[in-house]
Amino acid sequence: MDLLKRDLGKFSAYATIIGILVGAGVFRVTGEAGAIAGSAVPFAYLLFTPIILATAIAYSVFVSTPLGMRPGGAYIHISRTFNNYYIGFIAVWMKLMAFVGGITFMATSFGEYLTFFIPNMEVRISASAVLIFFFCVNIIGIRYYGLLQTGMLIILIISIIVLVIPGLFAVDLSYYNPLLPKGIKGVLSAMPMLFFSYAGFESLAQVAGETKNPTTTLPKVFIKGVLVSVVIFFMMSFVAFGVLPAETLAVSKSAMADAAKQYLPSWGSAIVAIGAMSAFLTSINATILVPSRLLFVFSEDRLMPPILAKVHPKWKTPYISLIISAIICVILIWYQSSQFLMNAGLIGIFGIYALQGIALIALPHTNRRLYDSAKVKLPIWSLYIIGSISVITMVIFILGIIQETLFFTIGGLSIGTLLYIAGRYQGKKDGFDYSARMEKDYHLLEK
Repeated sequence: MDLLKRDLGKFSAYATIIGILVGAGVFRVTGEAGAIAGSAVPFAYLLFTPIILATAIAYSVFVSTPLGMRPGGAYIHISRTFNNYYIGFIAVWMKLMAFVGGITFMATSFGEYLTFFIPNMEVRISASAVLIFFFCVNIIGIRYYGLLQTGMLIILIISIIVLVIPGLFAVDLSYYNPLLPKGIKGVLSAMPMLFFSYAGFESLAQVAGETKNPTTTLPKVFIKGVLVSVVIFFMMSFVAFGVLPAETLAVSKSAMADAAKQYLPSWGSAIVAIGAMSAFLTSINATILVPSRLLFVFSEDRLMPPILAKVHPKWKTPYISLIISAIICVILIWYQSSQFLMNAGLIGIFGIYALQGIALIALPHTNRRLYDSAKVKLPIWSLYIIGSISVITMVIFILGIIQETLFFTIGGLSIGTLLYIAGRYQGKKDGFDYSARMEKDYHLLEK
């Protein structure tokens, strides 16, 4: 089996998780959520703390086992916990569709934002160019990806500091009277939308096979990275809704930049605008990791053609999977078809977190060896509580959007199931031993 190169360090790991969290989501959906929750949006972000932290802990437990040495994230965790390829595949397939759609959506959004500075720029050209650039960086090495991600995150953090610190002195607390202008129902109704600011933090697990000392490093990065992001989300939204009415932010296309204009000189608001662009770029760069690594690990397990697991002899990256992902994303940009994949994967994102919670609860019973091998060793009763928080909240979110996404979800599940059946059929025809492949990972637990 070809081996990926472990070149991703601790700082690059933090840049990945914080960059994808404090990315396009908070800049794009924070203002829009004001139409639903009013000025209570900052407090809605805080309500996510136990929910997203519970999910982060679930990932931390799994990534602290010997399976954390492998790429694949939730697919590996779920399929090995239940000794079932299909459950892991179909759940992560839906997520893969969402992320491919998300990459193209963010690239297109960046292209639209760029027209503010270059009015005559063709959006599809600029979106395609930025995607091809980042895919090329990812192909030539995870180390270069990490350096670029860290540099862009520094720019983003500077813009957030420029936005938040002076903004705290400009906040008008009358905007927060009453505290819940649309009641608790408004806050709860806005949470599924705001959830997408948090979605994607687990992308870091996809590069466990390329991270230095992943079973020790990544669990800490998950927890600390999520907590830092919660604080940033709250502070940014608290300033925004403290200097502009919720009704104004709700219709704004650049809520944070508009908020910054209220108390910063033109150069300050320009820095915030550049920060918003950096947010799109850090999100795109980190999200690109996901489809290629999932295709890679599906190929390793012979659920997809083996060529997808091919690693470049010099750069040690899954370059075939990256090239195919790039082609698909660019095609989607030009045919403006990303919305289908995002709709099809919407429930998939909620579903993968719910299944990760179920896997955490079931872990000590269905795979005791895996539970005993974890460096993040939590009492069994605490796994029940942590896993239940993830499962219950994600099921509530799923029920809230099921009617709107049912058609797309059934379509996505059908396509994924057909691909799984075809992959297993071809794998068996070629003599691939699926039981032996699963047992090979179990042997890691005994070392």
